[in-house]
Amino acid sequence: GKNTSADSNNNKQSQLLAEVTKVQTLENKQCNCLFWSPAGRTILLAALGDSASGTLEFYDVDSRSLTVKEHYRANQVLWDPSGRTVATTVSQPIGGGHFKFAMDNGYILWTFQGKQIHQASFETFYQFQWRPREKLSSKAEIDEIAKNIKKYERQFTKFDEAKRRRQRLEETKGKRKLRSEFRATMARLREWRARQKVERMELLGGYDSEDEDNFVEREVVVETILSSKEELVY
Repeated sequence: GKNTSADSNNNKQSQLLAEVTKVQTLENKQCNCLFWSPAGRTILLAALGDSASGTLEFYDVDSRSLTVKEHYRANQVLWDPSGRTVATTVSQPIGGGHFKFAMDNGYILWTFQGKQIHQASFETFYQFQWRPREKLSSKAEIDEIAKNIKKYERQFTKFDEAKRRRQRLEETKGKRKLRSEFRATMARLREWRARQKVERMELLGGYDSEDEDNFVEREVVVETILSSKEELVY
C-alpha cells in the first residue's frame, strides 16, 4: 500500500515563497495517480493501468469522508471544468492497431461525491474531452451567489425533482399503456358477461350463479399427521 499526503498552501503577502503545511496522511492506498477537483476540496485517488485494480477513492478533505468505487482497466481520469463531475475512461491508443482490451472501451461519469451517473461502451474509443467552460460571472456575482446559495439550492432541487419525474413518466410510458389496454379489455369482458346474464339464468333454470345468497359457507378443519414415531420403553 501507499501513503498519500494532502497539503495546503498558505500564501503570505510579506513572503515570496509559499508555505506548505501537511494536513493529513492517508495510509495503505492502492492509487498510482492523484487528481484534484478544479473546485478544490475533493481529491480522486486512482489505480490506473492494465495491471492496476481500477480502484477509485473519492476523498473529501474538509469532511474527511471517503467513497470507494471501481472502474476496471481505467487508464484516464478527467475532471470537468466546474469540478462537479469526473470521467474515468478506458481508451485505446490513437495510433491504431489491435487493442487487447477493446471490450472494456468506454467511459463512466461520476459526481464529485463518487456516485455513478452514466456509463457508455464503444467498440473503438480513443479520446474523451470536456468542453471548455468560460468564467462568465464576475467576483461580485460569485459572492452574491455564495451568499444566497440556500435559495439557489431550493430552486435546483425543485428543477431536479421535476426532471426525475419526467424521466420516470417516460420510462414507465410503455407499462402505463399496457395497463390501460388491460383495464379496457377487462371492462369490455365485464360488459359482455353482464349482457349474457339473462341467458345464463334461463339455461340454469333461473339460478343466479353470481348471487352470494345462493352459496353456503362451511368451515371444515382437517387434521393431518405429518409424521409419527414409536418408542419402546422398558
